[in-house]
Amino acid sequence: MKELLIYGAIGQATTARDVVRQFQEARGEDVLLRIHSEGGSVLEGEAILNAIRQHDATVFGQIDGAAFSMAAVIALELRELGGLTMPEDGWLMFHEVRNYSGGTQDDLERQLTQMKAMNASIVNKLADAMNITVEDAAERLKDEIWMNGIEALAAGLVTAITPAEALAAHVPPGEFKNVPKQFSEPEPITSNDESTMKLFKLFSNDKVEAPSLELAEIGPEDLGSELAEAQKTLDETLATHAAALIVRDEKHAEAMQSALDEQRAEFEASHAAELNGRDEKHAEALREKDAAIEAAKNSSEKQANEILAQAGHSPVETTEPEEKTVKEQYLAMKPGADRQKFRETHKAELADALGAGSLR
Repeated sequence: MKELLIYGAIGQATTARDVVRQFQEARGEDVLLRIHSEGGSVLEGEAILNAIRQHDATVFGQIDGAAFSMAAVIALELRELGGLTMPEDGWLMFHEVRNYSGGTQDDLERQLTQMKAMNASIVNKLADAMNITVEDAAERLKDEIWMNGIEALAAGLVTAITPAEALAAHVPPGEFKNVPKQFSEPEPITSNDESTMKLFKLFSNDKVEAPSLELAEIGPEDLGSELAEAQKTLDETLATHAAALIVRDEKHAEAMQSALDEQRAEFEASHAAELNGRDEKHAEALREKDAAIEAAKNSSEKQANEILAQAGHSPVETTEPEEKTVKEQYLAMKPGADRQKFRETHKAELADALGAGSLR
């Protein structure tokens, strides 16, 4: 049997699209439709009802906590099919169909027709299930019908009571008219002047074969040492767990670092030869570049000297000549005006280098 859920507001938490798709996936299988919903969209609810009616196997219903408004209408449909069960502390609530949508006059008239038809359908089903007249059912529907599991079973709205406790139900304030007191008034808290507490304590001693479980009535003042001991045990447990977590985190960090170091070493080892080869290729390329530049320079000098030779000039060197001293420049010059001018310009340096008498 496949279980489907209608939990939360119909049209929001549970949509007709999802429920219809799940019924399609459950073709040929019996289905248990579990409900815990405050109701919701009438149109979405009608689409869910159509999916239930068209299913090709038995559909059973189970209210897990509450079925209000449109959810109750769906639950009532399930009662007539495979049966409907609910916890004794669960809740059913029926009221007249409400419409919060707008539109044109034609839209509103069409919606009013649909609402009247749905109200009539609900009234007829309630009258049949509760064995009352249609008029009585319609009057009760106007005032809202609230029933817990026991009341719903007695009224014929459910077929059986489940042993489980109902899920907690929430009723929005001001949403409905005749909300039972259980949803609006907290249960009274009775006080006890003696402020006693009932505890089950395990008593054992050497005089009995087995320990016995007895009910002891003690006041808060009797719990001082026991609560202190319990708090101490709790604190020690928390400290132990905290220390264990710190150790675990440290070990995890060390393991991660070790793994990263191993991966780095493997990477460097596997790529060392590749990196060395790449560096050698780069150095070889630089050497080839330098050789090419030198060859180009030599080739340019050779071509220039060939051109000068063809023109009847002496060859020249493109390399920078070494700088000569004043003395070497003077001695290399031929007698004449240039030499005389050079001597006058560098008279002091030449006197130091050659002696003052040699310049006369």
